[in-house]
Amino acid sequence: MKQAIILLRERTGGLASLLGLLAAGLLAISFSTATLAQQDDEAEEATAEQAEEASAEDVAAEADGQDAAALAEQLEERERQLRDAQRELAALRARLPAEEGGELDLDGALRSASVTMGAIRATRGELMRAGGRDEALEESIDELVDELGREQRLVARGLDANLYRVRRGDTLASIAGRFYGNPQRWEELHEANRHVLENPDLVWPGLTLVIPR
Repeated sequence: MKQAIILLRERTGGLASLLGLLAAGLLAISFSTATLAQQDDEAEEATAEQAEEASAEDVAAEADGQDAAALAEQLEERERQLRDAQRELAALRARLPAEEGGELDLDGALRSASVTMGAIRATRGELMRAGGRDEALEESIDELVDELGREQRLVARGLDANLYRVRRGDTLASIAGRFYGNPQRWEELHEANRHVLENPDLVWPGLTLVIPR
């Protein structure tokens, strides 16, 4: 009986020792698991921070790229406006006499008016072939007539002459009578406007004539 009790105690003690070891092992495993979990959390936080930083850098880079593109577009637009302004300035200088700081040349003004009149004749010919009614051609003629008026103004400045826009029913003789008091001076009007008026009998309403003083 005593031996059985001793044996039971020995076994019980061994089991207790085994249970202690198991408890210690479980505790160690739990501690390791908690440590690993904490490390995983820290790693995830670090990865998230890196991702946020990278995302912020990408956004900043994209914003910088957009800003650069916008600035380049603005610069291109400014350069285009400058080129347009330079062309307009050159055109204005060509329409001013030398005493006003321009580059007006009488021969050039005469040639320009002659070319515009040629365009008017050609466009009128197209209009006649189209049956006399074509909105686009009629608009083109009106624009050319206005341009001729501006060019004749330059010719008049170069000649120190007056201008007159022909009205319905006018002839060179009637215009000469109005300005000079003598219809027989129509030849002077024809000579002054020979660059735009080939036939002295073919004057039409809207035509701008140079009237020598």
